[in-house]
Amino acid sequence: MRQRQLRQVAPRDDDISRFEHSRPAPGIRAYSRWIFNCYVVEDGGSGRPLVVDPGIPANGAAALDALRGLVADPGSAVVTATHAHSDHVAGMPAIYRAVRAPIYLPAKVRDYLASERPRSPGLRAVARIAPMLFDQPFELRALIEFVSSSRSAGFGAGPFRFDLPIAGFLDDGARVVDAPDWQILQTPGHTDCSTCLWNADTQTLLSGDTILTHAGRAWFTPETTDDRLMARSEERLRQLPVRHLLPGHGRPISGADIMGDAVSHRVHSRPDWWRRR
Repeated sequence: MRQRQLRQVAPRDDDISRFEHSRPAPGIRAYSRWIFNCYVVEDGGSGRPLVVDPGIPANGAAALDALRGLVADPGSAVVTATHAHSDHVAGMPAIYRAVRAPIYLPAKVRDYLASERPRSPGLRAVARIAPMLFDQPFELRALIEFVSSSRSAGFGAGPFRFDLPIAGFLDDGARVVDAPDWQILQTPGHTDCSTCLWNADTQTLLSGDTILTHAGRAWFTPETTDDRLMARSEERLRQLPVRHLLPGHGRPISGADIMGDAVSHRVHSRPDWWRRR
Protein backbone atom coordinates (compact mmCIF):
# COMPACT_ATOMS: atom_id res chain seq x y z
CA MET A 1 0.00 0.00 0.00
CA ARG A 2 1.41 3.41 -0.93
CA GLN A 3 2.27 5.82 1.81
CA ARG A 4 -0.47 8.37 2.39
CA GLN A 5 0.34 12.04 3.03
CA LEU A 6 -2.86 13.10 4.77
CA ARG A 7 -3.20 14.47 8.24
CA GLN A 8 -6.20 15.03 10.44
CA VAL A 9 -6.71 18.64 11.39
CA ALA A 10 -9.39 18.29 14.05
CA PRO A 11 -8.56 17.64 17.72
CA ARG A 12 -8.47 13.96 18.63
CA ASP A 13 -9.81 14.43 22.15
CA ASP A 14 -13.08 12.52 22.14
CA ASP A 15 -14.33 14.63 25.06
CA ILE A 16 -14.56 17.64 22.76
CA SER A 17 -18.11 17.85 21.40
CA ARG A 18 -17.77 21.31 19.87
CA PHE A 19 -14.43 22.22 18.39
CA GLU A 20 -12.94 25.07 16.42
CA HIS A 21 -10.19 24.51 13.87
CA SER A 22 -8.46 27.87 13.94
CA ARG A 23 -6.96 27.10 10.53
CA PRO A 24 -8.23 23.93 8.85
CA ALA A 25 -7.25 25.92 5.74
CA PRO A 26 -5.83 29.41 5.29
CA GLY A 27 -8.18 32.08 6.65
CA ILE A 28 -10.97 29.67 7.60
CA ARG A 29 -12.54 28.80 10.92
CA ALA A 30 -14.58 25.65 11.37
CA TYR A 31 -17.24 24.92 13.94
CA SER A 32 -18.74 21.51 14.58
CA ARG A 33 -21.44 19.89 16.62
CA TRP A 34 -21.21 16.13 16.25
CA ILE A 35 -21.18 15.53 12.47
CA PHE A 36 -22.50 18.96 11.48
CA ASN A 37 -19.76 21.28 10.23
CA CYS A 38 -19.98 25.02 9.57
CA TYR A 39 -17.22 27.17 8.09
CA VAL A 40 -16.48 30.88 8.40
CA VAL A 41 -14.14 32.29 5.75
CA GLU A 42 -12.59 35.37 7.33
CA ASP A 43 -12.28 37.24 4.03
CA GLY A 44 -13.89 35.97 0.84
CA GLY A 45 -11.77 38.30 -1.30
CA SER A 46 -13.62 41.60 -0.92
CA GLY A 47 -13.06 42.19 2.77
CA ARG A 48 -16.31 40.47 3.68
CA PRO A 49 -16.57 37.18 5.62
CA LEU A 50 -18.33 34.18 4.10
CA VAL A 51 -20.37 31.71 6.15
CA VAL A 52 -20.87 28.28 4.62
CA ASP A 53 -23.33 25.64 5.87
CA PRO A 54 -24.74 27.11 9.08
CA GLY A 55 -26.94 24.05 9.49
CA ILE A 56 -28.16 23.31 12.98
CA PRO A 57 -28.98 26.43 15.07
CA ALA A 58 -25.96 25.99 17.37
CA ASN A 59 -23.64 26.32 14.39
CA GLY A 60 -25.55 29.36 13.19
CA ALA A 61 -25.02 30.95 16.61
CA ALA A 62 -21.30 30.06 16.55
CA ALA A 63 -20.91 31.60 13.11
CA LEU A 64 -22.70 34.74 14.27
CA ASP A 65 -20.31 35.06 17.21
CA ALA A 66 -17.38 34.68 14.82
CA LEU A 67 -18.71 37.40 12.52
CA ARG A 68 -19.07 39.81 15.41
CA GLY A 69 -15.42 39.30 16.23
CA LEU A 70 -14.24 39.65 12.64
CA VAL A 71 -15.95 42.78 11.30
CA ALA A 72 -17.61 45.89 12.67
CA ASP A 73 -20.71 45.16 10.58
CA PRO A 74 -21.61 41.43 10.68
CA GLY A 75 -24.40 42.16 8.22
CA SER A 76 -21.75 42.68 5.54
CA ALA A 77 -21.03 38.94 5.56
CA VAL A 78 -22.29 36.58 2.89
CA VAL A 79 -24.18 33.48 4.05
CA THR A 80 -24.53 30.42 1.85
CA ALA A 81 -24.84 26.64 1.80
CA THR A 82 -23.49 23.80 -0.29
CA HIS A 83 -27.01 22.41 -0.65
CA ALA A 84 -30.43 23.02 0.82
CA HIS A 85 -30.78 20.07 3.20
CA SER A 86 -32.04 21.30 6.56
CA ASP A 87 -28.81 20.33 8.32
CA HIS A 88 -27.01 22.86 6.13
CA VAL A 89 -29.44 25.81 6.23
CA ALA A 90 -31.47 25.62 9.46
CA GLY A 91 -29.00 27.85 11.29
CA MET A 92 -29.45 30.66 8.76
CA PRO A 93 -32.47 32.24 10.51
CA ALA A 94 -30.40 33.00 13.62
CA ILE A 95 -27.86 34.90 11.53
CA TYR A 96 -30.35 36.69 9.31
CA ARG A 97 -32.62 37.85 12.11
CA ALA A 98 -29.65 39.17 14.08
CA VAL A 99 -27.71 41.04 11.38
CA ARG A 100 -29.64 40.76 8.07
CA ALA A 101 -26.67 39.26 6.22
CA PRO A 102 -27.61 38.36 2.60
CA ILE A 103 -28.27 34.70 1.82
CA TYR A 104 -27.26 32.94 -1.40
CA LEU A 105 -28.44 29.40 -2.15
CA PRO A 106 -27.56 26.88 -4.89
CA ALA A 107 -28.99 27.54 -8.33
CA LYS A 108 -31.27 24.49 -8.27
CA VAL A 109 -33.22 26.09 -5.43
CA ARG A 110 -34.89 28.24 -8.08
CA ASP A 111 -36.75 25.12 -9.22
CA TYR A 112 -37.73 24.24 -5.66
CA LEU A 113 -39.19 27.72 -5.23
CA ALA A 114 -41.16 27.11 -8.42
CA SER A 115 -42.76 24.06 -6.72
CA GLU A 116 -40.43 21.25 -7.88
CA ARG A 117 -40.16 18.69 -5.10
CA PRO A 118 -36.50 18.10 -4.21
CA ARG A 119 -35.02 14.62 -4.34
CA SER A 120 -33.30 13.38 -1.19
CA PRO A 121 -31.47 10.13 -0.36
CA GLY A 122 -33.58 7.47 1.33
CA LEU A 123 -32.74 5.54 4.47
CA ARG A 124 -30.97 2.80 2.51
CA ALA A 125 -28.65 5.40 0.98
CA VAL A 126 -28.07 7.05 4.36
CA ALA A 127 -27.00 3.69 5.81
CA ARG A 128 -24.14 3.58 3.30
CA ILE A 129 -22.25 6.30 5.19
CA ALA A 130 -22.61 4.74 8.66
CA PRO A 131 -18.83 4.70 9.41
CA MET A 132 -18.66 8.49 9.07
CA LEU A 133 -21.14 8.93 11.92
CA PHE A 134 -18.50 7.80 14.42
CA ASP A 135 -15.60 10.00 13.26
CA GLN A 136 -16.68 12.98 15.35
CA PRO A 137 -17.67 12.97 19.04
CA PHE A 138 -21.38 12.40 19.50
CA GLU A 139 -23.39 15.22 21.06
CA LEU A 140 -27.02 14.71 22.06
CA ARG A 141 -27.80 18.40 21.75
CA ALA A 142 -26.75 18.36 18.10
CA LEU A 143 -29.01 15.41 17.38
CA ILE A 144 -31.94 17.11 19.12
CA GLU A 145 -31.37 20.33 17.18
CA PHE A 146 -31.11 18.42 13.91
CA VAL A 147 -34.46 16.71 14.52
CA SER A 148 -36.26 19.77 15.90
CA SER A 149 -35.11 22.13 13.14
CA SER A 150 -35.51 19.72 10.23
CA ARG A 151 -38.83 21.26 9.20
CA SER A 152 -37.94 24.89 9.85
CA ALA A 153 -35.82 25.52 6.75
CA GLY A 154 -34.57 23.57 3.75
CA PHE A 155 -35.72 20.05 3.02
CA GLY A 156 -35.24 16.45 4.03
CA ALA A 157 -37.97 13.94 3.33
CA GLY A 158 -40.49 16.61 2.44
CA PRO A 159 -40.84 19.76 0.33
CA PHE A 160 -38.47 22.72 0.38
CA ARG A 161 -39.22 25.35 3.02
CA PHE A 162 -37.48 28.69 3.34
CA ASP A 163 -39.06 31.82 4.78
CA LEU A 164 -36.04 34.14 4.60
CA PRO A 165 -35.25 36.48 1.70
CA ILE A 166 -32.80 35.00 -0.82
CA ALA A 167 -30.41 37.60 -2.23
CA GLY A 168 -29.26 35.42 -5.13
CA PHE A 169 -28.14 32.02 -6.32
CA LEU A 170 -24.93 30.07 -6.85
CA ASP A 171 -24.57 29.51 -10.58
CA ASP A 172 -22.04 27.02 -11.92
CA GLY A 173 -18.68 28.54 -12.81
CA ALA A 174 -19.47 31.93 -11.31
CA ARG A 175 -17.87 33.51 -8.26
CA VAL A 176 -19.71 33.89 -4.98
CA VAL A 177 -21.10 37.41 -4.76
CA ASP A 178 -18.84 39.52 -2.50
CA ALA A 179 -16.56 36.50 -2.05
CA PRO A 180 -14.72 36.42 -5.40
CA ASP A 181 -11.96 34.11 -4.17
CA TRP A 182 -14.49 31.27 -4.32
CA GLN A 183 -15.67 29.62 -7.52
CA ILE A 184 -19.01 27.81 -7.62
CA LEU A 185 -19.03 24.21 -8.86
CA GLN A 186 -22.35 22.44 -9.23
CA THR A 187 -21.88 18.82 -8.17
CA PRO A 188 -25.26 17.05 -8.19
CA GLY A 189 -25.58 13.48 -7.02
CA HIS A 190 -26.13 13.64 -3.28
CA THR A 191 -28.94 16.07 -4.05
CA ASP A 192 -29.77 17.85 -7.29
CA CYS A 193 -28.73 21.14 -5.68
CA SER A 194 -25.37 19.93 -4.34
CA THR A 195 -22.63 22.50 -4.85
CA CYS A 196 -18.96 22.89 -3.91
CA LEU A 197 -16.90 26.04 -3.43
CA TRP A 198 -13.32 26.07 -4.72
CA ASN A 199 -10.47 28.45 -3.92
CA ALA A 200 -7.73 27.85 -6.48
CA ASP A 201 -5.21 30.11 -4.73
CA THR A 202 -5.25 28.15 -1.47
CA GLN A 203 -6.33 24.86 -3.12
CA THR A 204 -9.21 24.61 -0.66
CA LEU A 205 -12.45 22.79 -1.42
CA LEU A 206 -15.59 23.30 0.64
CA SER A 207 -17.25 20.08 -0.44
CA GLY A 208 -20.53 19.94 1.46
CA ASP A 209 -21.89 16.41 1.31
CA THR A 210 -20.47 15.67 -2.13
CA ILE A 211 -17.27 14.54 -0.43
CA LEU A 212 -17.22 13.33 3.17
CA THR A 213 -14.22 12.20 5.18
CA HIS A 214 -13.68 9.08 7.24
CA ALA A 215 -10.54 7.93 9.07
CA GLY A 216 -8.53 10.80 7.58
CA ARG A 217 -9.50 10.04 4.00
CA ALA A 218 -11.81 11.69 1.46
CA TRP A 219 -14.90 9.72 0.46
CA PHE A 220 -17.16 10.75 -2.42
CA THR A 221 -20.48 10.18 -0.78
CA PRO A 222 -22.39 7.01 -1.62
CA GLU A 223 -25.45 8.65 -0.05
CA THR A 224 -26.92 9.61 -3.40
CA THR A 225 -30.15 10.40 -5.15
CA ASP A 226 -28.63 9.90 -8.60
CA ASP A 227 -25.55 7.71 -9.14
CA ARG A 228 -25.14 8.85 -12.75
CA LEU A 229 -24.90 12.50 -11.73
CA MET A 230 -22.67 11.59 -8.80
CA ALA A 231 -20.25 9.83 -11.14
CA ARG A 232 -19.97 12.98 -13.24
CA SER A 233 -19.41 15.13 -10.17
CA GLU A 234 -16.74 12.77 -8.89
CA GLU A 235 -14.94 12.85 -12.23
CA ARG A 236 -15.02 16.65 -12.22
CA LEU A 237 -13.72 17.08 -8.69
CA ARG A 238 -10.93 14.52 -9.06
CA GLN A 239 -9.27 16.94 -11.51
CA LEU A 240 -8.77 19.58 -8.80
CA PRO A 241 -5.41 19.85 -7.00
CA VAL A 242 -7.04 19.89 -3.55
CA ARG A 243 -4.73 20.39 -0.57
CA HIS A 244 -7.39 21.29 2.00
CA LEU A 245 -10.71 19.44 2.04
CA LEU A 246 -13.42 20.86 4.29
CA PRO A 247 -16.44 18.52 4.21
CA GLY A 248 -19.97 19.02 5.41
CA HIS A 249 -19.57 15.91 7.57
CA GLY A 250 -16.34 14.40 8.82
CA ARG A 251 -13.10 16.02 9.93
CA PRO A 252 -11.25 18.44 7.63
CA ILE A 253 -8.10 16.98 6.12
CA SER A 254 -5.03 18.42 4.41
CA GLY A 255 -2.48 16.68 2.23
CA ALA A 256 -0.68 16.41 -1.09
CA ASP A 257 -2.86 13.78 -2.79
CA ILE A 258 -6.35 14.07 -1.36
CA MET A 259 -8.20 13.49 -4.63
CA GLY A 260 -5.88 10.73 -5.77
CA ASP A 261 -6.40 8.93 -2.47
CA ALA A 262 -10.14 9.54 -2.30
CA VAL A 263 -12.57 6.63 -2.09
CA SER A 264 -15.22 6.49 -4.82
CA HIS A 265 -18.94 6.94 -4.26
CA ARG A 266 -19.33 3.42 -5.64
CA VAL A 267 -17.82 2.05 -2.41
CA HIS A 268 -20.43 1.64 0.30
CA SER A 269 -19.76 1.01 3.97
CA ARG A 270 -18.13 -2.40 4.39
CA PRO A 271 -15.10 -3.68 6.32
CA ASP A 272 -12.67 -3.33 3.40
CA TRP A 273 -14.02 -0.10 1.95
CA TRP A 274 -10.86 1.93 2.74
CA ARG A 275 -8.78 -0.33 0.50
CA ARG A 276 -10.95 0.21 -2.55
CA ARG A 277 -11.89 3.08 -4.87
